[in-house]
Amino acid sequence: MKARQFACAFHSIDPPSSALWQGSPMPGTTRVAMIGGGAMGGAIAEGLVALDGVEVTIVEADAARAQWWQDRGDVRVSSLPVAVGDADVVFLAVKPHHIVDTLRSISPSLPTDAIVVSIAAGVTLDALERELPSETSVIRTMPNTPVRVGRGVVGLTAGSACDHDQVELVSSLLSSVSLVVPIAEDLLDSLTATSGSGPAYLFYLAEAMTMGAVELGLPEDVANTLVAHTLAGAAELLAVDPGRAVELRASVTSKGGTTAAATGVFDAADVRGIVVDAMRANRDRARELAEGTNPSA
Repeated sequence: MKARQFACAFHSIDPPSSALWQGSPMPGTTRVAMIGGGAMGGAIAEGLVALDGVEVTIVEADAARAQWWQDRGDVRVSSLPVAVGDADVVFLAVKPHHIVDTLRSISPSLPTDAIVVSIAAGVTLDALERELPSETSVIRTMPNTPVRVGRGVVGLTAGSACDHDQVELVSSLLSSVSLVVPIAEDLLDSLTATSGSGPAYLFYLAEAMTMGAVELGLPEDVANTLVAHTLAGAAELLAVDPGRAVELRASVTSKGGTTAAATGVFDAADVRGIVVDAMRANRDRARELAEGTNPSA
């Protein structure tokens, strides 16, 4: 498979050599049904259509969005039974509260050798498998929004019915838009708190930095540009060697200097501890959702 080069802030960064999934795609044409062509499902579909040997069919309930996909000409748009009926891989890109109904809808049409891949947060492998025919191969994933620019991270955990080739196939598909991280299911909520929600933490910091820049007198458009490019450039430096965060911070922090004055304020407010607490709250909430203790959220 040959992936399109995505234009993005991190275009020069290759995945680390230790990066978790290494393998070759399965030969021949792979038929993919994407159930849900919205933000996340659509981003993954964008990566898939750029691959050689992959045919993508979109199932989309929103009429305008379905027409948009139809007008592109590089995917099929079809009904649920037709899309699923001849699929090798079925991606479930619907909201968690729609997962059970979707599983029940696809079950009658699902080929016995198809792989079902969920990207729904908080829906366990057991919950997925319970609604499908026995021995259905199921994979649970947790992507993040940078898949939209081909720089996502996707955590992946496979059900007991999946074999090595099936996991490798799905990994090769997802690697068109992301770094794929195989992980045990009991750690997937921790991954959600780290990479799944991680972009929001960075955007939160960007909001605060922009607010600070404006208060210091910079025009808002200048502040937006400075913050976005500063964070993107710093992320590129970190991506080259992910273990160097402390060293990289120290390299721009002179004793008694301006950066030290700023990080001293962070330390006084225990920003590190706040971040850890926030990530723990994220993980705990994911567990609550999985257990159904607050299904209305």
